[in-house]
Amino acid sequence: MGNLATFLQAPNLRLLVVSACTAKKASGDLDKDSQLTAEDLDDPTRRKEGEARLADYRLPSAQMYIGDGHTFVRQAIQSLREHGYNVSHFILSAGYGLLNEADNIVPYNATFSGASKTWIRERGQRLSLWERFIAVAKGHDRTILILGREYLEAIGLPLPADALPPTLAYVAPSFVNRVGYGIETIPVGQIECRQIGAYSSSAKEKRFQLDVHEALWSGGVDESR
Repeated sequence: MGNLATFLQAPNLRLLVVSACTAKKASGDLDKDSQLTAEDLDDPTRRKEGEARLADYRLPSAQMYIGDGHTFVRQAIQSLREHGYNVSHFILSAGYGLLNEADNIVPYNATFSGASKTWIRERGQRLSLWERFIAVAKGHDRTILILGREYLEAIGLPLPADALPPTLAYVAPSFVNRVGYGIETIPVGQIECRQIGAYSSSAKEKRFQLDVHEALWSGGVDESR
């Protein structure tokens, strides 16, 4: 099992954090039927027209998602950056794919959560999530994944540890042995939900936030390096 403080080591590392999108978005009074679908985003013409129609709602992805899980991750990343860490944040979206936090997007209605395994696998392949993730990760010294079952399945399991920098994943206990040999894991299940007072939908993200706080303020990492 992994330990975040040990994994972080020191701020001189280039750190990649990958988390999931959330259904709750900064879309104001825009109803879901007016948001773009996965099919809209896949069709160049429909995507261009849809993004033009929703231009007033366009935001960087870091600001678009406002669910609890995303908020916990953003707070943790802010703390890491304040302590000198060079952190890249990417967000896994069922609509847009693997997004940099600065990528501008419009509201859309697509999610891996609750979708069939066939759709998840095909959607992940269409978005080239496996190739995109490996390419992004190679530019970093450490990778932290905070993803639910369906989002991990969308990338593709097992993950290729030999093609990635050292990687730590916050996962459901049932996925500890499925993520991939050589990938460190921190399991977060119902017991952990009760311990940290979190809903299951955002427990991994809250655990990450708490682990970051403990690592930074308990002297668990060497900030002098």
